[in-house]
Amino acid sequence: MDHHHRQRLHAILLGLEEWEEPRSRKSLLGFLRSHDIWQRLLRGGSDLEAADNLLDLCSDPDLAGIPIQGRDPLCALIEELKKHLHHRPEPLAELGRLGDALCEQTRTMPRVPWSDAPYPGLYFFDRSDWPIYFGRETELERLIKALAGKLPDRPGPPPPFLVVVGVSGSGKSSLVRAGLWARLAAGRVPELPGGEHWLVTAMTPADSVAEDPLGVLRARTVQSIDGNPGLRHLTRFDWSGWMQRIRRDETSLADLGEALLAESPPEARWLLILDQMEELFTTCKTDQRERFIAHLAEAIRPTPGSGQPRLGILGALRADFFHHFTTHRDLRPLVQGSGTFLLGAPERLALERMIEAPLTEVDLVEPARASLADRVAWTIDPGLVGRLAAEAEDREDGLALMAFVLRELYEDKGCADQHRMGMEAYETMGGLGGAIASRATEELEKLGAGADQALARVFAHLVHVGEGDSQATRIRAERQTWARDAEANELIDAFIRARLLVGGNDGKGHPTVEVAHEALLRQWPVLTTWIGDAREALRLRSRVREEVEFWKAQDRPPVRLWKHELLDPARRLLSEANLLQDLEEVDDIADFLTPEADWLLAELRCSGTVHARRETIGMRLSEIGDPRPGVGIVDGVPDILWCQLREGEVKIEEHGRFKVRPFHIAAYPVTYAQYRAFLDAEDGYRSKRWWDDLRKEAEPGRQLRPYASYPADNVSWWDATAFCRWLSDRLGLKVRLPDEWEWQWAAQSAREAFAYPWGPNWVEDVANTREAGIGRSTAVGMYLSGRSAQGVYDLAGNVWEWCRNPYDNPEWAEPKGEYFRVVRGGSWNGGRDYARADLRSYYPPDFRDFLGFRVSCASPIR
Repeated sequence: MDHHHRQRLHAILLGLEEWEEPRSRKSLLGFLRSHDIWQRLLRGGSDLEAADNLLDLCSDPDLAGIPIQGRDPLCALIEELKKHLHHRPEPLAELGRLGDALCEQTRTMPRVPWSDAPYPGLYFFDRSDWPIYFGRETELERLIKALAGKLPDRPGPPPPFLVVVGVSGSGKSSLVRAGLWARLAAGRVPELPGGEHWLVTAMTPADSVAEDPLGVLRARTVQSIDGNPGLRHLTRFDWSGWMQRIRRDETSLADLGEALLAESPPEARWLLILDQMEELFTTCKTDQRERFIAHLAEAIRPTPGSGQPRLGILGALRADFFHHFTTHRDLRPLVQGSGTFLLGAPERLALERMIEAPLTEVDLVEPARASLADRVAWTIDPGLVGRLAAEAEDREDGLALMAFVLRELYEDKGCADQHRMGMEAYETMGGLGGAIASRATEELEKLGAGADQALARVFAHLVHVGEGDSQATRIRAERQTWARDAEANELIDAFIRARLLVGGNDGKGHPTVEVAHEALLRQWPVLTTWIGDAREALRLRSRVREEVEFWKAQDRPPVRLWKHELLDPARRLLSEANLLQDLEEVDDIADFLTPEADWLLAELRCSGTVHARRETIGMRLSEIGDPRPGVGIVDGVPDILWCQLREGEVKIEEHGRFKVRPFHIAAYPVTYAQYRAFLDAEDGYRSKRWWDDLRKEAEPGRQLRPYASYPADNVSWWDATAFCRWLSDRLGLKVRLPDEWEWQWAAQSAREAFAYPWGPNWVEDVANTREAGIGRSTAVGMYLSGRSAQGVYDLAGNVWEWCRNPYDNPEWAEPKGEYFRVVRGGSWNGGRDYARADLRSYYPPDFRDFLGFRVSCASPIR
């Protein structure tokens, strides 16, 4: 701008009424807020000084190279003044002449035909979308200067690591891909010479193309090489060898970059674009994340005399995850100083350009053609431009919502027929806030009954919720996740067609699915409600996955398994949110989430489990709830696990041989939990119904070992008989104490040659007798190797068990009289000889102490 032009523009500024007062002057120049000029504007001073200051800044070579909405600052000032003075013909004409003289500019990128929709909707702008990418020219030039180390406020060498930080929906991915990457590939970045020779790898850390971020880097770099003619000589590059050495820390990514660019021009660099870096903290496994970060930090660490590194890293990160960088030992140094580029939400003028420019500055052609002669002229209601920009400017996800609405309007039949996007169609869609919700709800309703449940099953795999109050983020999932879920697949297909979900590929031929934009997670009430309800479960799922990784890394120590008090409510929460089943399809996670009781019961199957440990397991099962059938209560009634025995014959000492008819016997002695149900029931112990011909004590015996899964003890014969009568009534069966020949037949495993349940000879460590050294009873069924062939436990040791018949007259089974009754099986206090199947003993029917019992029933049970 020569002196003459400056004087003419200077006069126009001084002729404005708004220029006389600093506050109104500031309002007039609001279009500069996103530019570095704004920070240097003179805040006070005279109107003359302010005009000189503004024109000096607009002419500054460093600042003039950063455009405002596609124009250099001086031309942007002229255009803004034209809008302001549209009602004053004389200065407006003068501004037109100044614009003609000063604003003859060449396009940064060529103008090409565009046959697709000029708005991507919820998808980000990728590298190939550069012809329709507008509105971020200022930010793009600043980013380029930041990478080149030429920002006026950040003098210094180019940073080897730069992360673009912005809120969700601010356009980070689009800026990096459609802005920077496209310009580099076209060789149109003077500040970064030789960009067309650069190797650019664009990746997301959790891309399913590989198992870990380092594998993703390899896969996406190979893909980039295939698309770069100047690097085709690398098709036989020794990737396996290099990656093995990098994983063993024998070399670095910086060395890999040197090898990849060995035959490239000297100015060529390897730019690694790490998009959606928050995936390092939301999706990647902890050990994989830490190794990858360590490799990045090592790759850009300066070495003596190394000069400008050929590897540069450009990241894109959601602002609400930036705290991970500031607290991480390796990441914090990378983002200090010039390592961070803050991207704010676009302002009104930028939003207006994003709306208008794809229609007015792009040669739109019919999809089947690519000739400018077939250009289709579209228009947009001027009032709609302003309204859309105004509604999007101060709204969360405003940019994403605006992009979605624009795509919907462009493809609306009424708008397409007229090649015009109008206000009426916009309002019919529900406006900015309602368009995405309306479309999603419409698609869901089309799917009919069951769609709500399918929605939960789909988005459970596509949403991550971190700790605290962090917003939900999207994650990618393989389509195979829903292979057996027809309703889920129908919903996915419908939402992909509606561009609410994105179908992709992991590079190995495996289809993937992800949310098109996180705006859907926040703007669709149906989904926000589900996320709110499932938030704790989603957080818990992430925690489980992290815990499993730690557990595996430490060789799966039992001490790291969650105890019942934590695991049981966790399993319930995950199950209620439909997340448990999918987690348990992964073997390691299924093992980790196995209920503590199942782990304990599995340990009992190990013959090497010592007696003391078996006692501890039984105590713990009683504490947390024993899941075994036959030891607890179901709907207030003892749950008896019946074992059937065939007919047979046994010899009873001094009384000859007894025929045994087929019968059922309980797999376990009656447990304290089961006996307590009788004691606590209103019609139980205290009811007179069960005590005909029996002696009832005022109070039941006090349980010596008061644990749920332990055998009931301190029970008299009278008490046990009354219990059988009560249980008969509850079950509708004729339940009774076993006759001793039945008991003996069960203890012999229905084999005449057996002296013990397991065989003819004594075996160590299979019963709780004096030899075990425990010195007290244990929970029932703690010795799996000691059970009978029919699955009856504790027929040897633990507690003596009452039989129905008298000792001296076995054939007489009436309940009357004070006859001594038979007890069988020995106890914890007796040696192995007392645990023989044929050993008889006796006690008076009112004796309690360490006596218990089990029940039997005639066969068959119907």
